[in-house]
Amino acid sequence: MITYTAPMWVGLVIGFIIGAAAEIWGIANPETLIRLAKWEDRLFVACIALGFAIGTPVLFGLYAAGVGFHWGPKPFYVIGILIGGLLFGAGLALSGYFPGSIWMALGEGRRDAIYAVFGAILGAATWTALYQTPAGQWLTTVGNFGSLIIGATHPSGKEYLIPWDGLTPLDLFGISIIYAIGMFLLAYYLPRYKGGVRSCLRANIERRLTPQEIQMHQETARFLTEGGLPYSENSLAKKLNEYYAVEDNVTRWFMVSVAGIIALTVVAEMFLHQIFGESTTDSWIAGHLFMPTFNYSQIVFKGIGWEPYSDIGTLMGAFFSAVFLTRRFTAFRNIIPPSWAERFGTNPAKRFLGSFGGAYLMLFGARMADGCASGHILSGDLEMALSGLEFTAAVFASMLITGHYVYKKR
Repeated sequence: MITYTAPMWVGLVIGFIIGAAAEIWGIANPETLIRLAKWEDRLFVACIALGFAIGTPVLFGLYAAGVGFHWGPKPFYVIGILIGGLLFGAGLALSGYFPGSIWMALGEGRRDAIYAVFGAILGAATWTALYQTPAGQWLTTVGNFGSLIIGATHPSGKEYLIPWDGLTPLDLFGISIIYAIGMFLLAYYLPRYKGGVRSCLRANIERRLTPQEIQMHQETARFLTEGGLPYSENSLAKKLNEYYAVEDNVTRWFMVSVAGIIALTVVAEMFLHQIFGESTTDSWIAGHLFMPTFNYSQIVFKGIGWEPYSDIGTLMGAFFSAVFLTRRFTAFRNIIPPSWAERFGTNPAKRFLGSFGGAYLMLFGARMADGCASGHILSGDLEMALSGLEFTAAVFASMLITGHYVYKKR
């Protein structure tokens, strides 16, 4: 078995790559995820599914060939993950942020991300306090089936998998191929925009868009660049921000290929050190600031990996991209997401409450579920972890319900 463990500082590089790629993707802008919650722009779903279609068979193919990985599926405790996922989805719809995209937004110079940081740390601290109560213990122990992926068990604290009876690593690779085909079909057939007919992948292949899809692309470019730095007519920034999926230029396939870049980066980091996760940093900060003796803080201190490094790298990567590539750096001006402004107006105090309160709910739920969009959805679903699949389902159900009612026009 070929194995390797990289030093902690490599997390900076991993975070930089993911932060820069996701910033170009638009994830640092809260409007992107708010529109996902409203089910108006499904770019995240299509690209993350395509990422799984690429990364999962690569991961399990290398595993079957004898490459060792630092596996990290989260424990599958059904009730805690369900409630945590529901809280996370509601907080996501309100704030427009994932734990990791908060750091990206800081790199992009977004003022409401500052509010989200404090809400996130407070949410993590709330779970730290709840964890050592009977209720907290009940949430994490009742219905706990251990760390499971489709076809195998991951022993606690170990670096190997135990395939279910009768299965081999080659069988797991076969399962991953079936899983990848399902994800590819989702990425190919799910239209990007509400009312549209094509995903980005399908639009690139067919080389055409409807007038509505072209209009939505233009609108997306407007909100992504609002308040950003100027750029010239022939610049890379113009191509990245104002591309059409059928246009012949260097970025025509980028919004699709970034999914593969991120997925293969996650596979690489699982070989190098650990899975990609970001919300643990908030518990680590809360523990060091004002809860060092709490039981959960002690668990985090002992188990923390390169999450603080990767979060710093994520911020740095997003800053580099926002200044030198997309030119979306807003210098912390008061930019209100359009969907929020349409529903609640442009009052900065209201946006403060939405960003702070949403991030609070999101991190409270993430730590309750022992993972977030990075640890459960990106890393967990790529590993075919049962905990990640349950968390993803709970997050999307709650996010869509919250998005429907919160942003419903008066």
